[in-house]
Amino acid sequence: MHRSVPTALIACALISASAVNAASRDFTHALRRSITIAGHESERFRLKDRMAHYAVPGLSVAVIDKCRIIEVRAFGNAAPGGEPVTRHTLFQAGSISKVVTAVAALKLVEQGRLSLDADIRARLTSWHLPESPLLAGRSITLRGLLGHTAGINQEGGIGYPRGSKLPTLREILEGRPPANTASIRVEHAPETAWRYSGGGYYITQALMQDVTGEAYPALVSKLVFRPLGLKEGSFSHPLDQRHSLLAARAVGPDGSPLEGGWRENPELAAGGLWTTPHELARFVISIAHSVRGEAGGVLSAASARELMTRGLGNWGLGVDLGSPDQARHFGHTGHNVGFTSEFILYPDSCKGAVVMNNADQGGWLNTEVLRAIGDTYGWPDRIPAPVQSAIPLTDAIAARFVGTYQLRDFPSERFVISRRVGGLYWARHGHIGRDLIPATEGKLFSPDSKLTLSDAARESRAETLTLSFGARTNVAIRVAD
Repeated sequence: MHRSVPTALIACALISASAVNAASRDFTHALRRSITIAGHESERFRLKDRMAHYAVPGLSVAVIDKCRIIEVRAFGNAAPGGEPVTRHTLFQAGSISKVVTAVAALKLVEQGRLSLDADIRARLTSWHLPESPLLAGRSITLRGLLGHTAGINQEGGIGYPRGSKLPTLREILEGRPPANTASIRVEHAPETAWRYSGGGYYITQALMQDVTGEAYPALVSKLVFRPLGLKEGSFSHPLDQRHSLLAARAVGPDGSPLEGGWRENPELAAGGLWTTPHELARFVISIAHSVRGEAGGVLSAASARELMTRGLGNWGLGVDLGSPDQARHFGHTGHNVGFTSEFILYPDSCKGAVVMNNADQGGWLNTEVLRAIGDTYGWPDRIPAPVQSAIPLTDAIAARFVGTYQLRDFPSERFVISRRVGGLYWARHGHIGRDLIPATEGKLFSPDSKLTLSDAARESRAETLTLSFGARTNVAIRVAD
């Protein structure tokens, strides 16, 4: 390590490029951050060190190559300080549940029981969408619900403590206690914009149940799980005893154990799936077979084309298709309180992976793991991380930035910049944070993400900071030293 590199870089152990080559095709030695420090482009990290860095107790991975699962690996603990993660440890899949929902809904379309483009309101019997002037002359369609273009509110929920009374689907839709989320309604005209909507999937679940007369877990099992031979996953909340024994226990946003081990998520179609990376990879491969026109696919060729048709926001039906200038792929992330997950698959080469962990803030780690797998197995679109020059941290720079700040437009949102052994650290109130490194005397950046903080006034003590998260910016005001 060059002496001019800030000491914050030693927060996680680094290994040399030659060591990476020696550990051929071992992604666990090949993690790299979102930002590379100039002069250290070949530095890579060990997975176990990055798990400690992000306070992730356990992680499970399934790697896909040529439509085969070639690696299933488990790391760390299924509960903080508890038993090791195994390939059978269950994790909450969060919003990846929506992909399963979309496939199950398309199966009902194949059977002629649902239509992608008919107005779904006439088929709903257990609940009715409130009328709105925004619906004048417009329809609410299954296509819009699955593709997040139906104009429905509610991005997602926060779950319920274990042992508490869980709301019914109707109570969730109507926003009535014990539901802890607002009622579902139209908030903008359908098919005029893309806006991520868990609420649209609550409606989809009601629609599927009303049309078939079957409870959602049993319906998905019949349409998707049993035909594919998937036996480990469950949409049941609360879990039965067998699944509870296999379920990972999570840590919350601040890295401490989550009370009760996890939260219940009765919004099943939107975020209720418990599963393993191995089973989720089998499901994803079955979609890829359908997209490729091969035997063994879960969907018909026509349904697969619908799923992969690019709509507003670069989304298909239940899947994120990414930018049109990237290699063809589909994927999704998942986040329930205490759990993060992600998968991506490139159907033309049939390469991809599924990553799941039991940490609320584990998304950064998932990104690094997927990046390492992609580097190791030669995925398309592998782009080198941006390179950022850095200067040494001085007492003057630390004194300038250390303090507590609140966002000008969202005063309840606060963060702290603190000095630790090795460098500066940024953290939202009640959350684990990320390292900060000086780019200049008036600008800090996080190598773990695209966050930058700038003090344009260039005083000895910053009073106002500009935060940048890629294309988005915000302003923060100092409220305490």
